[in-house]
Parts: sequence; structure tokens; C-alpha cells
Amino acid sequence: MMIGAMLAVSAIAVLWWFAVGSQAVRPVDQQADQQPDTVREPHAESPAPAKGSIAPATKSPLTIDPQLPRNRTLLLPDGTRVPALNGAVNASPMKDAWPSNVPWSPIVATERSDLGVDWYVHQDGSRSTTEMKWRSDLGREDAVTRLARPAPTPPKVVPPNIVPPKTVPPK
Repeated sequence: MMIGAMLAVSAIAVLWWFAVGSQAVRPVDQQADQQPDTVREPHAESPAPAKGSIAPATKSPLTIDPQLPRNRTLLLPDGTRVPALNGAVNASPMKDAWPSNVPWSPIVATERSDLGVDWYVHQDGSRSTTEMKWRSDLGREDAVTRLARPAPTPPKVVPPNIVPPKTVPPK
């Protein structure tokens, strides 16, 4: 009986994976009216974008549905609004995340990570997103606005107290 239950759970998991994994990236204007109200488990981790794990960027006009509630939008530094991503509600403005010493870079596309997190792609290569995150200090989920900016790879540093191994000549 236990084996039958395990097989049933496995079959449901496989069917769920195919259903969720097959969702394609949708243009932003289609996402706006299809944002689900999801509640994640407390302390759920969200991935940052990583090379090789991102669906190809989808270029789309960044239009906003006039019927979309204002608390489901993200205010950009140039004063325009776009739909908040990943079901975020009351996300803080992008100017709070965007460095003040870096010129604003317009959004040119959207992309979805292999774990289903949607990101805006900016002209300069930056990525930004909004998400709901559990805050134990508040006892609830709260919207966050995240920004990932491209940076050069730092040089490899060898600590000074590490001595390379001596090579022994062959006999």
C-alpha cells in the first residue's frame, strides 16, 4: 500500500512539473492581467539571475493595463509605471534600488528564470524584479524591489599567507 501511495505522489509531481515547466515567457502586457495572487512559504528563496538558467529575453512593448491597480505597479525613476512582477503588491519605487550615481537605463525586455522568477532586462544589461518575501519582523510577506547590475569579474587574489607547494624534480 505504501508503494502505491509513493507511485501516486510521484506521478502527480511529474505531471505538475510538466505543467509548470512548460510555461513560456509572456510579454509584460500579457502578464499584467494574469498575475496570480500567490502565497509562498515563509523564508522561500528566490534565485538571482544566473547565466545559463534564464529563458531568452522577450522584447515587448511596456504598456500597462489602465485597470491594473496602482499597488500592482512599479514606479520607475523616469516617472513611468510598469506592472510589478511575480505577484508583488505595494513594491517600493525602482529609484530606491537604482544607484543614484548611475544613469537610468530603460527596460527593453523581460525574461523568466528556470525557477519561474520574472525579471525586467534593462538596456545596460541590468536586471530588476519585484517579489513578495517573508519578513519575520512583520509576521507577513512584504514586497521587495531587487536590482542585479553587471560588474567585471574581480581578479583572483591569493592570500599572502599561502605558499605555493614546492615541486620535486623527478628522479
